[in-house]
Amino acid sequence: MTAKEEPLFPIVVLGGGAAGSAVLNALGDAGLAADTALVEPSPYHYDQPEWVRVGTEGRDKADTRSPRHANIPSATTWIQKSATGIQPDEQIVNMDDGTAVRYEHLVVALGIETLWDRIRGLKSSLGDQGVCSVYGYEQAERTWEMIRSFSGGRAIFTAPSTPHKGGGAPLQILRRAESLWRDTGTRAQTELVFAVAAPTGLKEGAYDDLSRDGDKDDVHVYTGYDLIEVRHEAQEAVFSVTKGRSQTRQVLPYDLLHVVPPMRPPALLEESGLAHRDGPMKGYMEMRPESFRHARFATVFGVGDALGVEGEKTGERAREQAASVAQALLRLRAPNE
Repeated sequence: MTAKEEPLFPIVVLGGGAAGSAVLNALGDAGLAADTALVEPSPYHYDQPEWVRVGTEGRDKADTRSPRHANIPSATTWIQKSATGIQPDEQIVNMDDGTAVRYEHLVVALGIETLWDRIRGLKSSLGDQGVCSVYGYEQAERTWEMIRSFSGGRAIFTAPSTPHKGGGAPLQILRRAESLWRDTGTRAQTELVFAVAAPTGLKEGAYDDLSRDGDKDDVHVYTGYDLIEVRHEAQEAVFSVTKGRSQTRQVLPYDLLHVVPPMRPPALLEESGLAHRDGPMKGYMEMRPESFRHARFATVFGVGDALGVEGEKTGERAREQAASVAQALLRLRAPNE
């Protein structure tokens, strides 16, 4: 089937994660559900922010997964396929089965992906020898087992150099683990390290309860520490350390290592021509921050973590963006109704 034989949808939402769900809800509230098609292959929706509770409180991971159709308005068309390409000039989204979807307006809500392979030895180490992360459906449960059974020693919690989901979640995870260890009496036998890849200090807002330099509440804060390798047999974490213009390597032994992995938008976005071609936001969607409309393609909007804007990437922010985009689309469609 060719693109010309495909139905034309007034609005196509690309991606059904937290941002995509927020867009669908906002479009439904604006009365545009019937004009909308969702492109999303997964039959399940995952409440990823709740993985923090799975990993630090023992919440059942199954409670964070729900059937996708439960989050899609009944009047919306669900295209359960994977997108393989976006052609913004032709206003087409290509599918993995050779078909294509045409749109009048596209809302990109692809989110960002975890790149476990960017840290040498991490992927094969997860869930073993004290290495854990709540940034995965399967791994969150194992994280709880490790935090609950931890008996003391050095516990390192990392934050990556790339933008990441959850805003201040890396520190929140540390604080939740610390609270549990205080209750169990393990905290007194624990050296807590917060290793932040950002070399110029802690991000404004995300880590307000920690000092910019040094220690607070016996939490050792290391800025400019970017995790590059995990040696799980030796239980050593290797960091690239940036201090001013100098860059060195530092090896820190650990008894527990919680990793927030590097993250990037999917290649689909960068290859589409919708992303920044260079600069600090390379690969992230190029858009006008006041309208969430693409800077060069007026028929394209964006919502969520894949947007090339400064600031924390949180569900609350995605919902605010979704409401703004839904109102913009409602105004654009009003003359045709």
